[in-house]
Amino acid sequence: MTDKKNKNPDELEIIESGDEFEMKDTQEKFTKLKAELSDCRKKAEEYLSGWQRAKADLINGRREGERDREAAAKFANERLVREMLDVVDGLEMALASVRGGPHEEGLNGIYRRMLQILRGYGVSPFEAKGARFSPAEHESVAVEEVNDEAQDDTVLEELQKGYRMHDKVIRPARVKIGHFLSDDDREILSGAPRM
Repeated sequence: MTDKKNKNPDELEIIESGDEFEMKDTQEKFTKLKAELSDCRKKAEEYLSGWQRAKADLINGRREGERDREAAAKFANERLVREMLDVVDGLEMALASVRGGPHEEGLNGIYRRMLQILRGYGVSPFEAKGARFSPAEHESVAVEEVNDEAQDDTVLEELQKGYRMHDKVIRPARVKIGHFLSDDDREILSGAPRM
C-alpha cells in the first residue's frame, strides 16, 4: 500500500512498500514538473495576450470599416453634386441676365429648388469675400495690388462660389486676392537705387 507521509510537495516523497521503505528522489521530478508548468503558464499567457491583441485588432478593424463605410456613403454623391454645381452656376448667370424679365420668376424657382436639393446632400456655399486667403478654400485666379496692408492676402472679389459638402470643401471659391507692396518692395521692383 502506498501512503504519502508528507504534505509538502517540495520535500522528498517516502513510499512504503511492504516492510521496507523506499525513498525516491522526487525532487528532480518535482523540479521538472514545476519547469513544465512554468513553461505552460508562459505559453498560456502568450496565447491569451495574442488572442487579446487579435480581438482588439478585429474590433478596431470593424470600427475603421464602419467609419470608412459612413464616409463613403456621406460622400458617395460628390461627383454628381460637383456636376450639379455647374448647373447652379449656369442658373445664376441666367438669372443675372434676365433680371426684371418675364422668365426671372421661373428661373428663380428652379434655382431655389436646386439649392434645396443640394442642401439635402449636405452641400452649402461659403462666403469668400473679405476672408483671409486659404489655399484649402480658395483658388486664386487674379491678384490686385492694394494700398492697405490689412488687405494683403485677403479675398477682394469672389469670381465663382465655393461649396462644402458636410465639412469638406468640394469646390474652392475662385477669387481675386489683394497683394500689398511696401515702399521697399516698390523700389526693388522698379530697379531704382536705394538711398
